[in-house]
Amino acid sequence: MKPLLLAAALALPASAFACPGKGTTANDSTEAAADADATRCAKKAELVGTACSYSTGMMAQRVQADGEEVSLTSKLEMADGTLPSKVAAPFMAKGGYHVIANEVIELVPDPTKAHAYTGKTLEVDGVKYLLVTGFEPPNS
Repeated sequence: MKPLLLAAALALPASAFACPGKGTTANDSTEAAADADATRCAKKAELVGTACSYSTGMMAQRVQADGEEVSLTSKLEMADGTLPSKVAAPFMAKGGYHVIANEVIELVPDPTKAHAYTGKTLEVDGVKYLLVTGFEPPNS
């Protein structure tokens, strides 16, 4: 009887680490964005391009520390060219914001659709940067 109790006691905590199901909910991307670090450069090569991941991370930290809170609803459009700062900003948001390629923006399922974005903005050397810290998917 003792070996059976011991086996059950050892197996019970392991069940807490079981993988969740593969089904997704509407809040999955929003919850993942809450866990993502807005001050870290995106890992997807298509978002970073030829820009510098170190410069991108440093600018994200600067905007986080010194920027002003902002909320906006916008579609993201592909930005033309690279910035002289070498910061990865693959998208433009309405208002002329260069969207910093970070872990949060990586999670936006379809940037071509309007999302409600929250974050911080800072103008540096004539460039308006937007650091996205959260987003809500478009209403269906």
